[in-house]
Amino acid sequence: MKNILSIVFIVVAFAFVKDPVKITSDAFKPAFGEWNGTLTYLDYTSGKPYTMPANVSININAKNNHQIIFSYQYPNEPKANGNDTLEIKAEGKMIDDAKVTLTNVSVDGTLQIETERDGVDGNERKKAIIKHVYIISNKAYISRKEVKFIGEQNWIKRNEYSFAR
Repeated sequence: MKNILSIVFIVVAFAFVKDPVKITSDAFKPAFGEWNGTLTYLDYTSGKPYTMPANVSININAKNNHQIIFSYQYPNEPKANGNDTLEIKAEGKMIDDAKVTLTNVSVDGTLQIETERDGVDGNERKKAIIKHVYIISNKAYISRKEVKFIGEQNWIKRNEYSFAR
């Protein structure tokens, strides 16, 4: 009887174990190409959002298919132009140093990916959870950074790139 209860317990326990959320660079494939849009960020000092024009070219790294390269252009601030790279790691369970916590495909095929990591944010460099949200479709690409300071309940939208084509 004791062995049967042990087996039942193990079976029930495994029924609630979820596979880790995973992605591949193919998840970003609909976003590859040229985009026009905006960057809105929360000013650390004033606490007010500021929006400016932004464009991006998104491509896979030809030398490493786990890396997605973002080439940003800011028409009103060309000195801020630059590149960023996301790397898919740990067999698709991480983007850069953040754990993939959610993937969801809506009815229209739009993919949402969320990642979270521990970090610091703000002028005071307070400990926080940093969340990145990626919304990917053929017509829109959004990349949003949200921050929740340790001990707080609410997320703060720190910045958001919103692109269309």
